[in-house]
Parts: sequence; C-alpha cells; structure tokens
Amino acid sequence: MGEVHWRELKREVVDSGLCTGCAACVMACPRDVLGYTEDFFPVQVGEGMAHDQCVIGDKGCDICTRACPRFRDWESDLDTELFGRQRTAEEPYGIARSILLIRTTDEAIAKVGQDGGLVSTLLVWGLETGRIDGALTSQIVTDRGPFDAAPTVVTDRQGVLATAGSRYTYSANPLAMADAEAAGLKNLALVGMSCQASINGSLPAYNVNKYKRKVALTIGLLCSKTFTYEGQQQVLADHGIDIAEVVKINIKGRYQVWTRDGSYHEIPLKPFHAYTRPGCKLCPDFAAQHADISTGGIGADDNWTLTLVRTGRGEEWIQGLLDEGLIEARPGQSDQVAMNLLTKLSTVSRKRWPGGALPDTAARPGLLPVVP
Repeated sequence: MGEVHWRELKREVVDSGLCTGCAACVMACPRDVLGYTEDFFPVQVGEGMAHDQCVIGDKGCDICTRACPRFRDWESDLDTELFGRQRTAEEPYGIARSILLIRTTDEAIAKVGQDGGLVSTLLVWGLETGRIDGALTSQIVTDRGPFDAAPTVVTDRQGVLATAGSRYTYSANPLAMADAEAAGLKNLALVGMSCQASINGSLPAYNVNKYKRKVALTIGLLCSKTFTYEGQQQVLADHGIDIAEVVKINIKGRYQVWTRDGSYHEIPLKPFHAYTRPGCKLCPDFAAQHADISTGGIGADDNWTLTLVRTGRGEEWIQGLLDEGLIEARPGQSDQVAMNLLTKLSTVSRKRWPGGALPDTAARPGLLPVVP
C-alpha cells in the first residue's frame, strides 16, 4: 500500500466522512496510540502528538491503514483476496457461493434469537465443538437502557443466548478483541454489521497477520443504518412508549416494538432518520459483502434468516450445522420478497459512496463511486 499511515487515514477516511467507526484501526494499532470516541470514531491519543500525527507511523508503521476496510482500493482488493475476482455490476450484494433461507432446530435458540436464529446456532456450535473459543459480539448496557449496546466477548452457550437478538444502536464489536486477548483466547468468531465484517477481507488482503490468525469466522449482519440510542428513545417517547418497557425491537420496513405488557407497536421509519448515526450515512455496503457468512431477516417469513454463504470456510460451517441437523435450509430464491429486498437495499446503499471525498482526491481509485 506504500508509505501511508494515520495521517492519510485520518484525512482520507475519517475527515472525509467515509469512516464507519468499525474500530479496525484501533483494534490493530500495535502501540495503542489510537482511541475511540463516544460518537464512534477513531482518534489520536498518543502523548505529544497532534490529531493527525503519528510519530510511530513516521517511522514506518502503517498497520492502521492496512486494517481499515474503507481505505482507497478497499472493495477491489478485498474482493480479489477473498474470492479471486471482483464482483460484477450484476452482483450489487457482492459475491456469494449460495443464498439460503435458514432456521434453527434448537428450541431454546429459536425462542431468544432473531428471525431464524442462525447466528446464535453458529456460535454455540463453534464453541461446543472447539472450532472457536470465543466470539466478539455485543451486549446490552444495562445501566443505560434495554437497547444500548457495547462490545463484549462470549465463551459459552449461556453467553451466546444472553446476547442474542438485534439492537439498532451501534456497537464497535472489534474493540472486544482487547478483552479476548487478555483472556488468552486464540480462535474467535466476529459478529458485526457490514462495515465491521469487512475486516474479514482487509486483514488478509493487507497482511495484518496477528488478527488474521485469530478470526476463525466472520458473520456479517445485513444493515442499512443504525440510530443513536437517544434518538430511538425520543421517537419512542413521542409515540407514548417508554424505552425501559421495551423487550424487543425489529425493523422490517417499519420499526416494530414489543413491550413488557405483551403489546405490540409499529412506528414508521421516517422519524428515526434524523437520528441516523453519522458513520452510516456514506456506507455503501448493506449486504456485508466481505463476511464469510452474511445474514439478515428480510424475507416474507419472520422465522427464517436470509443467508449469503460467501467463502469456503463459511460453507464448511453451514454444512457442519446441516450435517448435525442443527438447522433447516431451503433456497433463498424461494422467497422472492427476500431476494428483491436484498437487491434493492444493496443497490440503494451503494449510491451513498461519493465521487470524491475531498476535492483534491477525486481521482483516487478508492474514492471513486462504487459501481451499482
């Protein structure tokens, strides 16, 4: 990638608005001179250094730029690394070996999981068979509210079930790598939104070997955007709902809410748009195109998970679940609602990518529009 480091990353990705806040750069920084702000952006915290300065980078360290899945030629480089080719214009949701609809056969997981319960089933199976010894995911921050999320590490079935379900506030799950390292964990699954799942490609593409060896599976969550916690709290209050009484949230063209008293509410998505997290506004990747397995509940049936199996190791994990009867699967194309939404939402997201993030960098290949 050449002699580039934090200065270029700050200017071309963070300052330009292309930064999704995935925290890959913070996770990978070998000298811990990058921190993470409360509004989900990396920041220079090295003593005696300016906000765009890194004396370690001046000496030759470029790991932060190599870990970043949005720096310069990110899409073409990551496609080539993972799939041996670049996606075509007919693949707005990225390259996939197969597209399936999946649901778990585990009743306990089905009860607490989201949609078909695939993610929890993968994690439990991986932990119980020794394929992984931990998973980087998110947990509820109980001292703030029922749907404010934070990165965490889970290491057993109980931990997986306790963190199951969807949250629509942002959690930079790669930051949980620090806790995983402190616990001596060596083989990890990463569960993350599209932006975070892209590090599945950037780590091997740019030889960030330490973490490439640790991440045994990456599960990407289909994601159009996330909202601030305070914004969701406000919109719910405007509709007469106390967020403290909410037990479950889902988004399927509308904001669906279940409360402790057993009632169900629907709110249009429009009021939430004003509270979109800034890092989501230019993100072009709805479909987690560089994960091993991409999942989301966008079908006609709420009890199935639309699943894009993208890599060889992703295929091995899905086949393992099938062989042991832990999931049921059918072709994704059997649900035309899901397939149409996958194509539509992926195409819409791609249109967010700007033609030039900065006036004098419009000609950089990595800052050209992503082909729809």
